[in-house]
Amino acid sequence: MPTPAINAPHASWQPQPSGTTHRLAGFLNILDLGAADVQKHGDALDRLRSGELQAVVIANCLSPGLLPQLVDRLERHDPPFLKTWFPPAFHACFYGRNLNLTDLDEVDYFGDSERFHAHLAELLPAGPTLSERLQRLLSELDHGRPFAAAPGTAPGQRYMFTTLRGHFSQGYIPAHFDNEMRLRPSYRHLAGIVERHILSFVLAFSQAESGGALEVFDLRCDPDDARFLNDDHVLAKPDTAALASVSFALPPGSMIVLDSGRFLHRLTRVVGAQTRWSACSFMARSLSGDATWCWG
Repeated sequence: MPTPAINAPHASWQPQPSGTTHRLAGFLNILDLGAADVQKHGDALDRLRSGELQAVVIANCLSPGLLPQLVDRLERHDPPFLKTWFPPAFHACFYGRNLNLTDLDEVDYFGDSERFHAHLAELLPAGPTLSERLQRLLSELDHGRPFAAAPGTAPGQRYMFTTLRGHFSQGYIPAHFDNEMRLRPSYRHLAGIVERHILSFVLAFSQAESGGALEVFDLRCDPDDARFLNDDHVLAKPDTAALASVSFALPPGSMIVLDSGRFLHRLTRVVGAQTRWSACSFMARSLSGDATWCWG
């Protein structure tokens, strides 16, 4: 592990959807786009995978007029998505079932997945579904490569394309690498059909009154090495206070695609009564390279 710098810099990202790349806190290269311009940047995810970029932020993925009604429906639990929970200390819930916290031998995950997709298709009032909108945007950032829910363990099955997340007052997620997830039993099947390098997206529906930012640290691990935080026997945890970092407080309707498998990151603690609602998904290229599979 590298020796962290003393008085490491911290930066707060500010929206500037100009289609240009800029560098924050001395380590994080970001491409800022508007949703209308993604088709001009078909190499963006190639640049993420190669390490030239660490994040792509897309503004206005959902129109402002859609967001109040969408958030109201989530608050009322309409549609009646399957509701599951983070560990209690994290003060947060899922609509859907998070694969990291799921024992596939104990639940009907793929049956739950079909019901989840049906409810997801009802969430927006008209036009393309939420999944369809996100699949189109991601595909345009990747030379038209299809993005879809990963195929399940039997013909006709599929994983949940995403999960919807509500982080309540004091909600947070501790620092982690997403590639750690490959060590969990629920990933046994996925590990055999996708590349090792995991990316993720977060689409913001609402902001917390304060806090609730995605913070990315200047600590990088290759896909096969990002396992020390997942192992309770490893005591040498990184001192995040000594690492340079960048915080993203995404405006509602904006999405970030992050190299979350290689870079340490966390969700800072939510302050205030406003729930932080978002959609979050993980993704990796299929071993054949002709699609990218997503899961919640």
